[in-house]
Amino acid sequence: MTDNRMVYHDGIVVGMNDHNVRVKIVSHSACAGCRAKGVCTAADMEEKMIEAVPVSDEPLQKGDTVTVIMEEKMGWLAVFYGFFLPFLVMTGVLFLSYALGVSELEAAFFGIGSLVPYYLLLYVFRKKIEKDFIFKAEKKDKL
Repeated sequence: MTDNRMVYHDGIVVGMNDHNVRVKIVSHSACAGCRAKGVCTAADMEEKMIEAVPVSDEPLQKGDTVTVIMEEKMGWLAVFYGFFLPFLVMTGVLFLSYALGVSELEAAFFGIGSLVPYYLLLYVFRKKIEKDFIFKAEKKDKL
């Protein structure tokens, strides 16, 4: 039984530290399973590394197949930080600078340029933001 408010992804444990495991997951595009993907440039696969907290007391070992579990709301929060909020910043600076009498071209450059400090601030506060994103790992045979 799958909870709609959770996102599940299979992965392999590649390392461990005191409290977390490092899991490699492979993201597939919608067409990655197509038989013609060898000749098509649209098919893509990307490996990602994720730090996850084991959910059971049973120790995980390197090479174990696990399911990485994430709350769906964390995905929406990532979209908010990565796309929606910078869009609001950029358009806000664009309209504000244009309202202050700057030419359209300069206002556009100011709007686009406002993304540099935004993403720098996001980078500076990444450790604080990272605490909001919790991934859990459970051995594959448990689910």
